[in-house]
Amino acid sequence: MSISTSARYGVYYAPERGSDLERFGAAWLGRDNETGLAVDPVLPDGLSPDAWREATRSPRHYGFHGTLMPPFVPASGVDEAGIVGRLDGLARDLDPFTLAPLSVRGVGGFLALVPAEQVRLARDAEACLRAMTPLREPPSAEENRARREGGRLTPDQDRLLTEWGYPYVLGEFRFHITLTGRLEDPAERGRFAALLRDLAAPVTGCPHPVGELCLFHQPDRSAPFRLIHRARLGNPKENS
Repeated sequence: MSISTSARYGVYYAPERGSDLERFGAAWLGRDNETGLAVDPVLPDGLSPDAWREATRSPRHYGFHGTLMPPFVPASGVDEAGIVGRLDGLARDLDPFTLAPLSVRGVGGFLALVPAEQVRLARDAEACLRAMTPLREPPSAEENRARREGGRLTPDQDRLLTEWGYPYVLGEFRFHITLTGRLEDPAERGRFAALLRDLAAPVTGCPHPVGELCLFHQPDRSAPFRLIHRARLGNPKENS
C-alpha cells in the first residue's frame, strides 16, 4: 500500500478490544479507536457538553492511547506493509505483561491516566523507538524549530529532539493516557480532576493486561488517528 507524503504512524498502547478500559476511553472521548465512529459520551453530573467537547478536543483527535513510539512520517520507499511487518517482528520478541494500576493525575497542565510504575513500559518504548526509527523520515528543521519555541525544553530534551526527532523519549519518557487538553485555569483543572476520578474509578486502582503493540495511522494532519493493527506480544503459539 502506498503512503501519502502527509501520513503519519504511531506505536501506542491501547486497551484490549472489548475491555472495560477501552469502553471507558471511548465513552469519555466520544470516539472508537478502531472504527473512528462517534460514541455517545458518558458525562458526569455538572459537566456541560460544550465544556466536555472543548476539554477533549485534542485527545479525541489522537485517540485513547499511551504513546510508545511518537508519530512519524515514513521514509521514502517505506510502505504500510513494511511498517506492520517490522512491528510484528518486534512484538514477537517482547513478552506480554501487566500495566500497573492507573490513577488520574495532572501532567503538564492536562489530565491523564498514569500508571503507578512504568519500568517495563519504558523498556518497551525504547525497543519501539530503536526498531521503528529506521523507517521514519527525519523531521524537518522547521518541525524541530517549532518544538523548541517557547524555551520549554531542557538541555537533555533538546539533545533527544536532535537525535531522535522527539524530546520525550528514552530518559525523558513518561507514559500517560491523555484525558484532556491543556487546562490553563487551576480551578477548572481541579474540577475536571475530581469529576474524572469519580468517572474513572472502575478502571483505576487495578491492573490491566498488555498483550499488544498498537499501530495508529493518520492519513493527514487534519484527520484523526485510528488504530489499524494490533501486533501480539510474544510467540503467538505460546500465547494461544
